[in-house]
Order: sequence, then structure tokens, then C-alpha cells
Amino acid sequence: MTGTWMSYGEAAAKLNSSVGAVRKRALRGHWARQAGNDGKVRLLVPDETSMGRPTPVRGDMVSTVSALQAHIETLKAELAASEARVDKLSTELAGERTARQADQEHLAARQADQEQQLAIARAAADKATAELVALAQRLAEIVKEAEPPQRSRLGRAWGWFLRN
Repeated sequence: MTGTWMSYGEAAAKLNSSVGAVRKRALRGHWARQAGNDGKVRLLVPDETSMGRPTPVRGDMVSTVSALQAHIETLKAELAASEARVDKLSTELAGERTARQADQEHLAARQADQEQQLAIARAAADKATAELVALAQRLAEIVKEAEPPQRSRLGRAWGWFLRN
């Protein structure tokens, strides 16, 4: 393998990267290392090592621009379709919300009607209960008036004697 022996700092400057990046690249690439006379570690940096980041390849700029413009138009069409879908869904949601509110109003009216009917039924039940109590009292009075008079002890004894 051919290359140049350099310190980490020199290799970082040549490769236009950081010292840490050179260390990791040396580990991945299994570059040879050895200690120098000055105490610094030297690396054998291969000659075919690229310097820094690769430069972008420039092609036909006109075709690239036209392709990007076509893509922009496609994206605009997709955006318009998405906005139309959002508007449609918003309209549907508003319709559903209106229908739900109408249902809730109907249920509230129905509940109020049922509560009114319940109040009427309770009043009728209270009235019927009062009438029943009055009838029971009247019946008790009638029973009291219709009770045979109590017989004296002598009358009861005489009835016992007759039965036996």
C-alpha cells in the first residue's frame, strides 16, 4: 500500500475534516499507525483517499430546472387537491355537527315533555291518594256508626250459656 505518513492533525488538514473523523476513518480503513520520534502517532494515509467532501456533479442544468418545475407543478396540484379534500371534510363535519345539535335539541324537547307528563302523573297520583285517604276515613266513620253496641258482662255470659 502506498501513501504518506502524517500525524492526525496533518491528515485532518489534508482531508479537510476533523481529527476525530480522521481517527474513525483510520480505524475503519485499517490504516497503518506507528509512533514517531517526536511522540506523535503517524498514519499511513493512502494516496487514493479523497480529500474532503465530494463536489456535486453538474449535469445539464436546463433539464434539471425543467424537471424541478414540473415537480413543483405536480406538488401544487396535489396541494390543491388536498385543500379541496379538507374543505369537503370540513363541510361534512359542519353538517354532522348541525345534525347532532338538532338531535340534541329534539332530545331535550322530548325530555322536557316527558318531565311535564311525569309531573302531571304525580299530581294525579297525589290527588288519587288524597281521595283514597278521605274514603278510608269515611269508611272508618261508617264502620264505627254501624258497629253493634257492646254487650255488658251479663249479656255476654247469657250468650255463652245459651250456646252451651
